[in-house]
Parts: sequence; structure tokens; C-alpha cells
Amino acid sequence: MEFMDNIIGYYSNARRHQRTIESEEHILAINAWHLARYAIENNEKLKKEPKINFGEFICMCEKYPDLDDKDPKKIDFVNQYRLLEIATWPVTARTLVATRIHGRGFFHAAFGTSVGKYLLFLSFVSLMCIAALLVISSTNNALDCLKHQYWFLFNNSLLPFYAAGLGTCVYLLRVTQENLRWRTFDPALIPSHLIRLGLGILAGGTLVLFPDLLQNEVGSANSGSGENGSPRFGQGALAFIFGYAVDVFYAVLDKVGGQVKKQTEKNESMKQ
Repeated sequence: MEFMDNIIGYYSNARRHQRTIESEEHILAINAWHLARYAIENNEKLKKEPKINFGEFICMCEKYPDLDDKDPKKIDFVNQYRLLEIATWPVTARTLVATRIHGRGFFHAAFGTSVGKYLLFLSFVSLMCIAALLVISSTNNALDCLKHQYWFLFNNSLLPFYAAGLGTCVYLLRVTQENLRWRTFDPALIPSHLIRLGLGILAGGTLVLFPDLLQNEVGSANSGSGENGSPRFGQGALAFIFGYAVDVFYAVLDKVGGQVKKQTEKNESMKQ
């Protein structure tokens, strides 16, 4: 009985594996078709025109999944597809499929595609940050700060996080807009963008750990320059910049960390 179960399990796994291969072959054929169409329509944008016959290539897109694995035509088709990807880079089949919404309408673009849902998420986070900043600003202006000192400090502690989140969203929206313009946006990078959003919020939020950068004094927000006439940035402005240019912030931290590591290793070597 156990022997029969093993045989059934083996054939079941083999069949599942075969269906996966067939599905991937259909996906490759569809991707090749999209890429070939883009190359034909944007021939002047290609870095180097691939040496392939586009007519035969498009016809092979339909035949490819049904060809035998050892068929030379199937191997040649895959090699031609590789050459086509090199010629169209950074535009790939995945970016083309993600941004192909012609004739579908706004609601399909916004709610039926991964790019649309991602943009809606960024827009929602941006609006939430703006609303929170407006509430904090109006609350601080309405309150007598001398009587509500703790509430004032609590609001100012949250302000850098919201400002940094808004700055990061602005950066991500700008980058996404450029990628969509040139059809180079890859949905596979969305998780990386979300991580950047979290890092940006944390980078701006660290301002609350540095009291010298905060301006909690009453009326400090109304002063536009320092003692020497140099511009003074409030905590919200600094947090916005940190969120927008989070790469610079963490590059500085990495540099400082590297210097500390070198100094520690040097001290340990001297002790030995």
C-alpha cells in the first residue's frame, strides 16, 4: 500500500511539475510578443537593433509552447529573446505588461493593476501625512503652549515622522512617474520601495533623538533665520529632507560606522 502511495505521489509531482513548465513557457511566449511589439514601435529608441526577423519571431511566439524541448527552433527562439531583451533594456517584458493599460479606462488602471494599486497606496499615505501635519500645526497654533506644554512636545515629537513619510512618498511618486513615462517600472521592485518608505520614516523620526535640532521653544517656528542671518530649518523641514534623501542619510551613517569599525580594529591590534 505504501509502495502504491509512493508511485501515485511521484506521478502527481511529475504532473504538477510539467504543468508549471507549460505555464512558464506560455508566460515567456507572451512576454516575447510584448517585447517584440515594443521593439517594432520604438525602433529608434533601441541601443542596438537585434539581428532577428521580427515577423518570424512573432509567429514563433504562438508556436513556442507546443514545440519539443529538443527542437532547434525552440532553442533558437530563446536565444533571440535574450538578444531582444539586451537591446530593449531597461525596458523588459515585465515592465511592459505592468504598464500596458491602453483602452482599459481609469478604474482598471487604478484598481486592476499592481502599479495602480501601488500608486493609490502612496497617495493615501501622502494624504494621511499631510492631514496629520495640518492637524498638528493647527493644534499647536490654537493651544496656549505654556499651559499645554506636554501636548505641544508630544505633537512636535510626532511631526518628524509624518514629515519624513511625506518626503519619502514624494520621492517614490517622482521616481515612479519617471519609470512609467519610459515604461521601465518593474512591479518586482515595489517591496524595495516599501522598505525605503519605512527607512525614510525612521530617518526623519530620529530627529526627536537630537534635541539640538528641535525647535520646541514657543514661537521658534516663526523665526526665519539664525543669529548670523543664515536660514534655520524647522524639524519638519529637516525630516522631510531626510525622508526624501534617505540614501544620503544612511550613506553618512555607513561612513561613520565604517570609521568606528576601523578605529576599533586599530585599537585591538595595538593591544595585541
